[in-house]
Amino acid sequence: MLLLLLSLVVWASAAPPPPSCSWNTCNEWSSDPNIINVHIVPHTHDDLGWIKTVDQYFFGSKPELVPVGVQYIYNTVIDEVAKDPARRFSFAETGFLTRWTSTHTDAERHKLQKLVKTGQIEMIGGGWVQHDEAAAHYVDIIDQMELGLHHLDRLFGECGHAQTAWQIDPFGHSRETANLFALMGYSSLFFARVHYLEKAARLTNKSLEFVWNASDDLKTKILTGAFYQDNYGPPEGFCFDALCGDDPIIEHQDMEGYNLPEKLQLFEAHVKKQASFLRTKHVMLLMGSDFQYTNANAWYTNLDKLIQHVNANSSLGLRLFYSTPTCYVKGLNEASPQLTTKDDDFFPYASSNHSFWTGYFTSRPAFKGMIREASSLLQLVRQLNVFAAEGIDNDHEVERMQRASALAQHHDAVTGTAKENVTRDYERRLAAGMKDGQAILHDALAHLSTKSGVNVSLPQQIRCELRNETVCEPIRNVAAFTVTVFNPRGHTMKETIRIPYFSRNVVVLNRKKQPVESEITKTFQNQVQSVQPRAPFELSFPVKVSPLGFATYFVNNATSNRATRVTHPIKTTFINDEDMFIENKLIRVDFDKSGLVASVLDKASNVSYPLKQEFLYYEGYDIKNEQTSGAYGPLTQEARQIFSPWISQVVRLADNSKDVEFTWTVGPLPIETNITKDFITRYTFGVKSGSTFYTDSNGRQMMKRTRDAHPSFAYENTEPIAANYYPITTAVLIRDDSTQATVLTDRSQGASSPADGVIDVMVHRRSFYDDHWGVEEPLNEPVTVAAFDGNVDEYVRNFETEFAGLKSELPPHAHLLTLAKWEGKRIILRLEHVFQISEDDTVTTPVSVDLRTLFSTINVTAKREVLLSGIREPATERKDYADDFLISLHPMEIRTFILDTE
Repeated sequence: MLLLLLSLVVWASAAPPPPSCSWNTCNEWSSDPNIINVHIVPHTHDDLGWIKTVDQYFFGSKPELVPVGVQYIYNTVIDEVAKDPARRFSFAETGFLTRWTSTHTDAERHKLQKLVKTGQIEMIGGGWVQHDEAAAHYVDIIDQMELGLHHLDRLFGECGHAQTAWQIDPFGHSRETANLFALMGYSSLFFARVHYLEKAARLTNKSLEFVWNASDDLKTKILTGAFYQDNYGPPEGFCFDALCGDDPIIEHQDMEGYNLPEKLQLFEAHVKKQASFLRTKHVMLLMGSDFQYTNANAWYTNLDKLIQHVNANSSLGLRLFYSTPTCYVKGLNEASPQLTTKDDDFFPYASSNHSFWTGYFTSRPAFKGMIREASSLLQLVRQLNVFAAEGIDNDHEVERMQRASALAQHHDAVTGTAKENVTRDYERRLAAGMKDGQAILHDALAHLSTKSGVNVSLPQQIRCELRNETVCEPIRNVAAFTVTVFNPRGHTMKETIRIPYFSRNVVVLNRKKQPVESEITKTFQNQVQSVQPRAPFELSFPVKVSPLGFATYFVNNATSNRATRVTHPIKTTFINDEDMFIENKLIRVDFDKSGLVASVLDKASNVSYPLKQEFLYYEGYDIKNEQTSGAYGPLTQEARQIFSPWISQVVRLADNSKDVEFTWTVGPLPIETNITKDFITRYTFGVKSGSTFYTDSNGRQMMKRTRDAHPSFAYENTEPIAANYYPITTAVLIRDDSTQATVLTDRSQGASSPADGVIDVMVHRRSFYDDHWGVEEPLNEPVTVAAFDGNVDEYVRNFETEFAGLKSELPPHAHLLTLAKWEGKRIILRLEHVFQISEDDTVTTPVSVDLRTLFSTINVTAKREVLLSGIREPATERKDYADDFLISLHPMEIRTFILDTE
């Protein structure tokens, strides 16, 4: 018995000690109710691009713009923190961290790892960037957080699992972002920017710290804190950075500039005033700001003095100590205050009565569209990589795409608020990533489609990024080419696609070599907006693609093969004194004699709904329609409108669809004066919506908005237009008891409802720089083209022309959010239920998905459920008792799994 006991003791002593992460090694605070505990939180906020590019900021290039370099911040902070075990520091942006680790030695990396694993340095936030919360789509938010947190996990293990969400610089805060953070396992969220009226109200009722109810459907909650100051910097007089002008603390009476008493008095006054607006005896003071701590020694020298002298003077009633945001939350939880709750969001943000931050919802719309396109391509590439994993190795290229897309979510990137050269750098990185994506698409398609034993190379696959501009140089003067359409969704895709074309004669064949119905339409071109030679025609034909699959079609300029053609001529008319309309089997869109949309008729009910659409800008100018023409075919019908040399639009109806598509092109905008113009498109419906409208939150839950009112403070009508603008990522809608009108967008924009039955969507802004929106903007549809010799029989002998990644479609309410390689033969899978409980009862029921039989070519052998970030496991395991692989999804739920495959 004794020998057994000794052996157990020896074994236990040999086990490595658990990591002492920052939240396990907080410096001690006082439990005396008469003492204010002051958490000194050294930090730096480092934008991944703003005035300088991300690499210029990291290396310290262009010092004439801003004399800072993030690499030096890391170097000096690590050196200074290591000098004293009581010191703490908090780093946030993983995008800079990975640059530092990749440019420094193993010894330097190990020094940082030691400080993190002993709790002296805390990783907060943890995303690749601090993403914007108005213009970023939830898919991109999840992806950029996953990318950053996965790197932290590999670098620091458990201590890299950030506990505190840190969104201190974005210009407003969304409810869905709070929901996503809660689903990722964060215990708290902090930020700085709050509407000035809400800030005043929160100071009055001591509710700077509150519980945010982030989802009505999922009942998620997160402890949230808004900073006392209107920024994330130190108290006035205590910025000890080279970028500041505050005096250091001079503690020796016999030396010039002795200022210790004044500093202590100033500090005491600030802390006690801040504490008077809080509900506990814990106060968090942020020591640091934008790109600070290039000289960390100056900071810690003065902070050491401050802590020493305040703690030595017990009459002040303060206890100072180095801390981190998570340690502050630990103190807050220990105090157990009664906190208020919040159910809405923090849009729009206003810093004063005439300073509403709403223009960025729309700024640089071409770039916003490019970001959405890059994200769409990234999802497709990650999916195809899973199915082609055994045949190709391009993890480096995929990560480069991920990094470019993640960087674009930064709150100075997707917002369009960075300097021009910085935005061009973001665009360059996205373009390089999309170029990588095209190569990966070709490699994956070649692996999946080339039949066994075939030694023929697949024709080079090329994405025509300017198809919406009717530009596709790779197929100019090409007699025959393939069109491969990819479907990244979990449901069968049936759509009509459009391809630039250079002849009136065409044959389109499907994979069975059967003719496909098609249309040839003359290109619609507004000459001012043409920047590249366009194809004279546009080819349209219907496609059907299996879930998570692709389908290849064959296009041939076969003038001699007229017997096999199923091509319809397009009837074109110009509006005159008679009213014009376009229609399909389900609806009809009527235009008035001026060429503007007048109404929409639902043929099934024979009910006509008023609809007026026009372009305006906020100087009150009404942009008149100059010309409207119609193009009619069995697959699509179009009304083509020219409003001015710089505004044109196509109103399109696809066959068997109740959606009316408005595709407009705006720009280059006229420069008549140096007055900013905010251009909008206005939709006026016959909907009795009153003052209520709804906007999406990052593409997910819908938020109720009330014109000239706010649920969290007393509204003041100082800016009646700007104060009623809200961000939309995908949708804005109005409704009454019988009718709902929804506008869906292909990129982030700003929207409002200025009157009963009206929806305004801001489409472009000109403020001394015009970014030529509408010119060279890419499309979202995942399509590649490839020239081939025209021999369809030979192509079909060598290559598969259809692929389905799923054995069957997902349930109608389920969406495949993420499918990507993880580690080894593991993959990460996210599935979501896309409806809210408040929607139609028929679509809000739970659905089930069998993971074992989900994929057509992948055998799932084991699953492990993780939180939304993909890193942590839930605190309690969720059991699907009937079958461990048969999982359920409830309204708005996202479930994330790491799957073992073979």
